[in-house]
Amino acid sequence: MPDKYDEYEALDLLDTGRNPQLRSVLIESLSDRILRQISVNIFQKTRYPVQVLSCITNVITHESALGSLPDVMLAGMIDISPLRGRILVVVDGDLIGAIVDALCGSTASIPFERYELSSLEARIGKQLIILTTKTFEDSLAPLIEIHPEPLSFETSSALLAIGDAKDWVVVLTGIFETTLGAGTIKLIIPYSTLDPLEAKISNQSGLLTGQADDWLWAHTIEKLLDDISLNIRAELIRFSLPISHINGWEVGAILPISLGEICRILSDEILLFEAKYGQINGVICCSTLLNGENNMSNADADSTLKSVDEEKKVQDLELEQMQAIKKVTSRPIIRAALDRIEVEVTVELGRTKLTLKEARAVRHGQVLALDQQVGDPLSIYVNGQKFGYGEVVAVGNDRYGIRVTSLAEDIDQINNESGSK
Repeated sequence: MPDKYDEYEALDLLDTGRNPQLRSVLIESLSDRILRQISVNIFQKTRYPVQVLSCITNVITHESALGSLPDVMLAGMIDISPLRGRILVVVDGDLIGAIVDALCGSTASIPFERYELSSLEARIGKQLIILTTKTFEDSLAPLIEIHPEPLSFETSSALLAIGDAKDWVVVLTGIFETTLGAGTIKLIIPYSTLDPLEAKISNQSGLLTGQADDWLWAHTIEKLLDDISLNIRAELIRFSLPISHINGWEVGAILPISLGEICRILSDEILLFEAKYGQINGVICCSTLLNGENNMSNADADSTLKSVDEEKKVQDLELEQMQAIKKVTSRPIIRAALDRIEVEVTVELGRTKLTLKEARAVRHGQVLALDQQVGDPLSIYVNGQKFGYGEVVAVGNDRYGIRVTSLAEDIDQINNESGSK
């Protein structure tokens, strides 16, 4: 018995639906380019070297994005028409201070607690925001032409809003280092604004990646096709019988069948194709046929179906006569009803295994070797469960049958006893 707990936490199966694991392929593909270009633009504008240490891209809620902003910063609210929505460009006060100190001739970093930006730092911060916005515009140019326009500059996160609290936003964070200190620049973009571009980039990824193949994806798919195996079986015949008829089967019983030259190749219960069967060096093989290929005329097909029906009637009559010997005067009502339930009987020529890649490459006329030797008994299944083994016999007048040679339980018992010895 499992352990009992007095307290437990309820499982919310809808939680993942409320918190989707989103990602932005567009920003991820552009992140390195955007941040490195920002550092180049800062150097060209200030002649002061700025190095990119790292970049982080994630998708979080609007509320979380604003809650993670530094205490001292300058943020620009930017309209990016014709795309619907606005973006935020946020520059850390520490980075602004380090650049201003360098422009003023300082050569050593003097750590101190910063509470607000000076007027000079605010002016430099606006220039950094404009440089970052211009870089973002240039990076999107291969996909869409945008016209960014600064709407306002704020130093308090309480005055910033580009969506509702629970709206998803993409946050690109770059950590920049200077000789006088380090700081961050953040781009905060509503996820809904990127939706049309995310769809477009999947079709025009070559504009950003030089039309390079995603080798990792291709390699993973290729390996998956090699690792997944399909259980293939060659089915000689299939027919349905009332379950009560199965009680009359015993070793030596003959099941009338219609024997043709075509068998069915299946994986699980999915019909893959039809095939002609034969043998090579004592091994039963199948030669694949095209879908719908059958040299049998409609008249031949009709006669074959009639013969199958006639054989089934004969089979039903023989089995009913066999069952009559065992019937009693009265039977329970439930048992009488269950005896009318039909089960499927299949006779197999053999089985094999193919990888998914090999199965997809099968062509017309290709020969597949089965795990069955010529002369070995054929497997008989009832509703997918192995019932026994049999052999094909002629019963006269161009009629054939499967004679039950052994039951599966008997064979399993013999194998177990030989294995224990």
